[in-house]
Amino acid sequence: MKTARTLSGIEYFRLAAAFLVVAIHCSPLTTYSETADFILTRAVARVAVPFFFMVTGFFVLGRPEKLRRFLKRTALLYLACILLYLPLNLYSGALSGLTPVGALRELLFEGTFYHLWYFPAVLLGAAIASLLMRTRAGLGIAAALYVLGLLGDSYWGLISGVPWLSDVYEVIFGLAGYTRNGLFFAPLFLLLGARLRGREAS
Repeated sequence: MKTARTLSGIEYFRLAAAFLVVAIHCSPLTTYSETADFILTRAVARVAVPFFFMVTGFFVLGRPEKLRRFLKRTALLYLACILLYLPLNLYSGALSGLTPVGALRELLFEGTFYHLWYFPAVLLGAAIASLLMRTRAGLGIAAALYVLGLLGDSYWGLISGVPWLSDVYEVIFGLAGYTRNGLFFAPLFLLLGARLRGREAS
């Protein structure tokens, strides 16, 4: 009964989270109140992506066969999206001057179009999280990666004036584009989802 309630709750909030993701991209309250839109899209709606990572961890981590199927299906969906947006990439000139290193960075970290970043993030994040699950310090490592990611994203202003630290992040930005990706951002929430699944089963 407890598991049934949990699954039902996940399904209900998954629908709400999907609407929140749409809100992030279209700013629905801007014409009514910029403050209200900011609260919705920059605060409330920010729970959506971590929630989806946690749902993925809840259902696939710790289950090798399910994880393999998930990675395969998500990779195929990502490939389909890449092909779907390829004409727009060509039209906008986004591919002009793109180096092999830049192409690899987009595929692994950024996504080939700005809103496709979730696909490489969940693919890389799930692979990393599955490895971290094998160690006792896995959750701590994921938390440390998340903090490092925050310093390169939301809290960049706190460290941008520290020369040696900002230099380190400039290297990271050169390799990964930004820190909101499958290396820094996703593993923690994926592991938290798996941890919740373990508690549900106990």
